Amino acid sequence: MSPEVVTLSDSMLFAALAIALILGCSWLLDSRRGVDRIIFGSILIVMLSNYLYFRLTKTLPDFEWSAYAIWPRIYLSFELVVIFYTVLSIVFFFRRTDHHGAADASEALLARLARQPAVDIFICTYNEELSILERTILAAKAIDYSNFTVWVLDDGRRDWLEDYCAEVGVRYLRRADNAGAKGGNINNAIRQTAKETNAPFILILDADFAPQRALLNRTVGQFINTDIGLIQTPQFYYNADPVQHNLLASKAWVDDQRIFFDVMQPSKDGWGAAFCVGTSCVVRRDALAMIGGMPQETVTEDIHLTYRLLQKGLKTRWLNERLSVGLSAESLSGYITQRCRWCLGTIQVALLRDGPFLGKGFTFVQRMHYFHGLLFWFCRPFILLLMAAPLLYYFLGLPAIRMEPEAFFLYALPMVAGMWAFHAWVSGGRSLPLFTEVSQMVSAVPITIALFHALLHPFGRPFKVTAKGEDRGRVEIIYPIAGTFLCVIVLTFVGMLNGPLLGTYNDLDGFSVAWGMVVMVYAFVSLLVCIELPREALDDIQFPLDRQGHVASRGRSSACTLDTISIHKARITMQDEAAFAEMRLGDILIFTPFADFDVAGQVAAMDRARSGVSVSIVGIRDRRDAWEIKKTPEEVRQKMVQRIFSEMPEVMPRRAYPLAAGRGLWKRMFARPSVLVGDLEQHTVTARTQQGSRRSYRPPPFITRRTPLLQIGNRNVAPPLAE
Repeated sequence: MSPEVVTLSDSMLFAALAIALILGCSWLLDSRRGVDRIIFGSILIVMLSNYLYFRLTKTLPDFEWSAYAIWPRIYLSFELVVIFYTVLSIVFFFRRTDHHGAADASEALLARLARQPAVDIFICTYNEELSILERTILAAKAIDYSNFTVWVLDDGRRDWLEDYCAEVGVRYLRRADNAGAKGGNINNAIRQTAKETNAPFILILDADFAPQRALLNRTVGQFINTDIGLIQTPQFYYNADPVQHNLLASKAWVDDQRIFFDVMQPSKDGWGAAFCVGTSCVVRRDALAMIGGMPQETVTEDIHLTYRLLQKGLKTRWLNERLSVGLSAESLSGYITQRCRWCLGTIQVALLRDGPFLGKGFTFVQRMHYFHGLLFWFCRPFILLLMAAPLLYYFLGLPAIRMEPEAFFLYALPMVAGMWAFHAWVSGGRSLPLFTEVSQMVSAVPITIALFHALLHPFGRPFKVTAKGEDRGRVEIIYPIAGTFLCVIVLTFVGMLNGPLLGTYNDLDGFSVAWGMVVMVYAFVSLLVCIELPREALDDIQFPLDRQGHVASRGRSSACTLDTISIHKARITMQDEAAFAEMRLGDILIFTPFADFDVAGQVAAMDRARSGVSVSIVGIRDRRDAWEIKKTPEEVRQKMVQRIFSEMPEVMPRRAYPLAAGRGLWKRMFARPSVLVGDLEQHTVTARTQQGSRRSYRPPPFITRRTPLLQIGNRNVAPPLAE
């Protein structure tokens, strides 16, 4: 309990001063400087240590074999896991690397070579649709590098995919079975390609991750340092994850992996323990040979690969640049399946005889970093205890923490405020209270179940592929998880009425009411995430361009802003009102959304209020590809896919915007899903029906193929808008 000599006003004043110190650190210190991270981190460690000392010495009842004494100790045990994980994270944040200079040197080195080192590009696929695969395949073909071969590794053994690969000019591989899942698929490709190309470097891509043009130039030259076995780049997404999407925060908050990729991995790299994440990485073929190929004993072959390379004394480098874009999990079920697989794989690697705990050849720091990753999953049960603690107090009179208001302001509040402020500061504004916790909360129950299953039966479970390209055209509810949060809300409210609000157990009622209210808020927001809103079809996603340019129409060139672009459409704001006034539906506009890439679009809609036009794309000319004009729907589609996904504009936010996130959450709370999405459900279903298979696509009826496209001046001269 809190010291009797401290009054409530004194403790509140202390909390205010501590929070002022925290905010001062956030304002005055720079998270990019290592010394500043050490200063701020050390202050937070002192706060955590002060809170922990108080918890161990003042909040536990005398031990006896009773629920009243045992339950607080169970709660404290899991709280210690979270605190230790947090302290380790803070210490790891003290270091951070930046290999942009090495990437620049890589480009310069490769530019001087008469022949660049050969690279085999492995695209791993199992059951993905062509609408997803084509983005990766076509973008891989567009990589700005002179010596590579694209291989599609098809573990689904699909004849139509083999035909498509022959059509677009990439190599195709399949095998007779699926032994070893993704790791086995890659090993089969290593053996097969060794007979033909035998490239010294291999770029590994998941089926839904499109490489950007600079990926190989920014990485391959770094292998001049022969100690490097693998270079990993971060995953970026072009769609919102379920938490962002279902809370209307896709433009106001980062995806839940952003902090890991942008902050944690550069810090792990600073300690020599960054790890592979399975896609968008370049690995030396001889390094794979040194460890006997891609590991396939676990469901997370990527982290297992990392530690086998580290065991051989090879470095795994993290290059924190946006060099690929892919699909985030589109549904909450896919999101949870993905994370349960990561949890299982982390435990599997830990239990291997050559793993980072039982194996030889690892440094203490490398083992601690793996332990840190393991603790991340063991923090999940604590979330469930946080939700259960008020209920056990309300209905059974069992407090998890014996804490008076004075103690809360002296020890707990400064510590919680410090953690929130530090994580927002060290992450460059990517962390956002409530949203960050909810992203962990929605998966807490299934991950906790998966955690205990993994401890009891870690091996022998099948590899589950994260579903991508699902039909998301209607509202869906994840009933088991939604029901859990609804029960928590109802029981917490009833428990408040049963106990602290209408009766009395003891003097901890005020603290328990505050705790219960916080739990209900978090549970309610998590419940909203479980009510999944419809998504537009992937082909209909409008990617923001916001680029100044020109459009050519009716023999004149006019200034415009290229607002958004998709595979089939573009939106343009005209800056010349006179030119806009002359436009009519059906007119052909020619514009240049990407360098050396001219697009013809037919005006499909006009917005008189903002001088905006929406055009359907009917033709293209790629000046990097012999200036040939493409007019057939299939040719136009392929080129649009290739240019958009190999030069993807940044879609998702890099940091959190609290006010915008709050406005989205407020709207989400008080509006029905049908109101929020408007006509999206009908539009998406219609779009999918029209799209069908890729080969059955037909252009809208107002497009006439007799319309001359891109015929401006001489064929060998760029149109005025591109100059």
